[in-house]
Amino acid sequence: MLRLTTLALGHCTVLAASAGLAGRGRIELPALATLIETGDACILVDTGYGAAFLSATARFPERLYRWATPVTLPAAPLPDLLPRPPDLVLLTHMHGDHVAGLMDLPRDVPVLASRAAIAHLRGLADWAATRAACPAGLRDGVLARVLSPVEACPRVATGLPGFPEGHDLLGDGCLIAVPLPGHGVGQTGLWVPEAARLLVADAAYARAALRAGRMPPRWLLRRLGDADAYARTFDALRALMQARPEIRIDPSHCRETAA
Repeated sequence: MLRLTTLALGHCTVLAASAGLAGRGRIELPALATLIETGDACILVDTGYGAAFLSATARFPERLYRWATPVTLPAAPLPDLLPRPPDLVLLTHMHGDHVAGLMDLPRDVPVLASRAAIAHLRGLADWAATRAACPAGLRDGVLARVLSPVEACPRVATGLPGFPEGHDLLGDGCLIAVPLPGHGVGQTGLWVPEAARLLVADAAYARAALRAGRMPPRWLLRRLGDADAYARTFDALRALMQARPEIRIDPSHCRETAA
């Protein structure tokens, strides 16, 4: 048995153009996580917003993050939306809207992320952490967890054009972590072959953006990571969407996925 459930864990409000979407006004972008139940294991990909986000951004200068992207928390805390505590959490990258809900989970839940993402987070001073979209309170909460690099998992072929290799999280080919460079540091997606779904985190903000070939503005891409690497990953996802239309590509803020 393999079941994937999309969880909408709050939302933020941003300019549509900043997400590569049509329109001039502000829109709500959901913060999505994915619960994967394999029969033997319960895996959570990202954790969305949680009360820890408000605590971490309560004071200046961290509050600037909350002002730049106004946030609405989920109606219920993350544990209330899960059948049981997860056996494993995969953090695709270390931005506040992907890690804040982790603080609501038991402290002994193992957490995977890329080696680069973990190392980068450990090296961030307080103001640098806020600029990197993971304020000090969230940084410290993540680093207090049991963290392991996805690169410690076996390297395997994915069969995906443009994304040939990844790391087998469970050792059975069911869940393969795939590097998606460009957004933040060490961003990782997840390929689920049996479900023909590729979770792409913030490598695109919406399937509509991929279909239209609309990336966020370069100044924002530079601000959040490597703009050139983002463009290469984005183009590879567009090519994959065209070459393998049976694969569902799931960005972490896609309103189509949340619907």
